[in-house]
Amino acid sequence: MTNDVMTAVVNGLGLKMNLRMMLSTVLGTVLKTVLRATLKTGWKTGPNSVHSGVPRFGALLGLGAAGMILCLPTISLCESAQLATSLPQLELVLIPPGTFLMGSPDTEWGHRPEEQQRQVTLSHSFYLARTEVTQRQWHIVMGSNPSYLYDCPDCPVENVSWYDAIEFCNKLSAMENLLQSYTVVDNKVNWNDSANGYRLPTEAEWEYSCRAGTSTPFNTGHCLSASDANFNGYLHPQNCPLGLSREQVIDVGSFEPNAWGIFDMHGNVAEWCWDWVSLPTSDPATDPRGPEHGELKVVRGGNYAKGPHACRSACRMVNDPGQRNPSLGLRLARSAP
Repeated sequence: MTNDVMTAVVNGLGLKMNLRMMLSTVLGTVLKTVLRATLKTGWKTGPNSVHSGVPRFGALLGLGAAGMILCLPTISLCESAQLATSLPQLELVLIPPGTFLMGSPDTEWGHRPEEQQRQVTLSHSFYLARTEVTQRQWHIVMGSNPSYLYDCPDCPVENVSWYDAIEFCNKLSAMENLLQSYTVVDNKVNWNDSANGYRLPTEAEWEYSCRAGTSTPFNTGHCLSASDANFNGYLHPQNCPLGLSREQVIDVGSFEPNAWGIFDMHGNVAEWCWDWVSLPTSDPATDPRGPEHGELKVVRGGNYAKGPHACRSACRMVNDPGQRNPSLGLRLARSAP
């Protein structure tokens, strides 16, 4: 509502489009900060507050099909005022343990040999972010915005390498007084199993969460439409409707979530996973994490420029961990107690 009001005011000034957008964003942010300051005295204080009347951590938002959703502000209001930005919200969905068939059958449209099906068991629950990390969240934690489409605060951050993603996880964990998940020595990254900090999901965790109980090519069924995801809909499967291509990232959460309340698992930006790439076998696996070493990291989800074949729940893409590109971002995970 605040953004709508400020946009209307700025539009009335008859300024050029780029200037209107910039001024609208700045004025909207200032007004939101003023409103928060006005309402601050009505907030409850408690052990989770670092400043009087300003809650540091969020409370339970509600229950979904997969469990509870946590709302975790990543920075206090006083600190965010210094950064001249609004308070970001990071929502995590509790994903239950379970067993699923990972990969795709030979008969699936777009199937690739590296999608060999096998039974995978995830023996522990974990948290997964409802949305991809946004440019706003990245800027608050890292102090910069590397995105190619840099002026879209609620779009997913992109143009980040796997190593950038690891650094972001550790810095955000430190800001929240959590034990960092990763130890980095000379570009070698070790995962601390006992840490409660932020991390990247494993490839198995990612596909399990994307499917949310489904076994079809997409969590929306056998087809993916332009009203379901941001992807290149011109390259549609047989018997599926022709779509469109937006040709850029858009705001996270612009479409309906999957059955477990998670947004944008198909398209928008591809997402880094923890695993080094390997060729799977048909042998059942429990809590797989990929090989100890490798050259390429797994990337999942497709992106705005890819056709639906690359956005399928089972599709595996790879990338050099040091590479950055405008269609590659990240989604956060955390290990549950």
